[in-house]
Amino acid sequence: MKKIINLTIFSVLILVMSSAVAQPKISDYLNKKFLDFPAFNEQGKVVRLSDVAGHGKPVVFIFWAYGDRDSFKFLPKLNYLLDKYKGKVIFIAGLLSRSDLKEVQKAKKLIPLKFPVWLVDYKAAVLYNIRKVDVPLILYIDEKGYIKNIVVRPKSVESVEKYVKDLIKE
Repeated sequence: MKKIINLTIFSVLILVMSSAVAQPKISDYLNKKFLDFPAFNEQGKVVRLSDVAGHGKPVVFIFWAYGDRDSFKFLPKLNYLLDKYKGKVIFIAGLLSRSDLKEVQKAKKLIPLKFPVWLVDYKAAVLYNIRKVDVPLILYIDEKGYIKNIVVRPKSVESVEKYVKDLIKE
């Protein structure tokens, strides 16, 4: 009986402690420097978000997953924004995967993307608390490297463009 009571008390303590550890919210990232992470570009070179973010141009970084239908439908529509804001904003699509560069090449054939695709591993997902149901997830980073907005599963290209315009103060 004493063991059952001790086990019950222990279980309740674990439950209380685990619920006390709050998961980061989107607002926790806003107006703070971006969190850096490594990735592979399409040529297989190791790159970091810090290679492009915080160097005078805004960055729109789109996290997506290979098997996500919403990503496959939505990403090609963003080519329009790449063309419209070329030279003003850097667009990068970060494929969240534990696979290899062949998956990036295959994805670019299936999804006609004009902007670079980076192969991003789970570390970035952990940094930004991204779950598969959260993609596409877009980070809007200003020219100084501060996150100005994060949008989970954007509804339209127009909504994405609104935040792009905010970044370039248009």
